[in-house]
Amino acid sequence: LNIAEHTFITDIDDDIALSNHGKIRAKHIVLATHFPMVNIPGLYFLKMYQHRSYVIALENAQPVDDMYVDERQDGHSFRHHGSMLLIGGGDHRTGKKGGGYPELRTLAQGAYPGATERYNWATQDCMTLDGLPYIGRHSAGKPHIYVATGFNKWGMTSSMVAADLLADLVTEGKSELEALYSPQRSMFRPQLISNAVHAIGGLASLGGKRCSHMGCKLHWNPAERTWDCSCHGSRYDESGKVIDNPGKKPIKP
Repeated sequence: LNIAEHTFITDIDDDIALSNHGKIRAKHIVLATHFPMVNIPGLYFLKMYQHRSYVIALENAQPVDDMYVDERQDGHSFRHHGSMLLIGGGDHRTGKKGGGYPELRTLAQGAYPGATERYNWATQDCMTLDGLPYIGRHSAGKPHIYVATGFNKWGMTSSMVAADLLADLVTEGKSELEALYSPQRSMFRPQLISNAVHAIGGLASLGGKRCSHMGCKLHWNPAERTWDCSCHGSRYDESGKVIDNPGKKPIKP
């Protein structure tokens, strides 16, 4: 068994993974890259968009015994860790405006006036057309390439499902969960129209910095000081370095 550590894969060409150090040929290739790095076939840039969520950690806030999650898309979550209360929310499509940290801090000031914010962080998730992950064969034309993506904010549970399903496909050639999570299932969902509209809008917008993925216009995110793409969720730091894919190449600062 050969393990190549610290080997950044830049692209996939059939059964070959390309890197800056050379080529790696494989019988099976699993893309566990958050957003798949192979655009065509597969059309994941139409089947998914990316979503940002925010969390603040408060000290001296009333504790909760369990985890509570609002069923609304724009709702909040509450859970305790150690001495801190974690409040999540402020969600929005990557590259668009949303509540972010100010929304959570306003909530905390009103509900927990004696609390102190100790930490804050944000997450980014791949969202599918129908709410179920895409786990299985990447596309009909590339049956030897597998994918695990679109966990829709349920990464800890979906990753366990992905591990079992992909292991069965690679070793046995089939899985009882294959049809349910198949990336080739129907794309005809209302979210497809929204994804297409955002992509067209980003491509048609004039001027500004452009994403290295498909050329959509980037938007400055002042809260996190990043350049964000509303088409497919790529993000770049102030120097132009990629910090969230599917973009693979840096942009000019």
